[in-house]
Amino acid sequence: MSAGVTLGTATGGADEAVEGTLRRRAQEYARAPATAEAGAEAEVLLFALRGEHYAAESRLLVTVHRAAGLMAVPCTPPHVAGMLNVRGEVITVLDLAVGLGLAGAAEPSETSQVLLVELPEARVGLLVDDVIGVQRLSLEGLDPPLSGREFSRGVAGARIVVLDLALLLSGGRFDVLEEVG
Repeated sequence: MSAGVTLGTATGGADEAVEGTLRRRAQEYARAPATAEAGAEAEVLLFALRGEHYAAESRLLVTVHRAAGLMAVPCTPPHVAGMLNVRGEVITVLDLAVGLGLAGAAEPSETSQVLLVELPEARVGLLVDDVIGVQRLSLEGLDPPLSGREFSRGVAGARIVVLDLALLLSGGRFDVLEEVG
């Protein structure tokens, strides 16, 4: 084989076995991460927003960064907290509290963190007040969300709202609908 692996041009039994293994692995990796099934536990990141506790499944989270260096962008909607340079990549950071309707935009504090979220469509940062930690939650045992919003999966332990970040970010809640002329 050459430096690049070409699937579909097998030349012998050993190459066919390698090709089959690579195809199986590619199919496994290509599947979307499974959401937690009934009875399953999921690893979640716990964070604070305006005095309330929230959680999000860690499968969509790439990393967590300090909000230091967050640059405000003039003439943007309140839900755009600013831009952050993450290892040479400029990331748009959204104020999650504003997006959830919790309160007006607030200045980041020393404990503010940016959750870097990777979606098929984009990579975006979410500004939160503080990161509490990681834990495993049973998603089957969640109480129904009080808000009735589709992006809220439920409530754990009577005080942690579990969010579905994919639904939250794809629902148009953070779209900018204005054109600058």
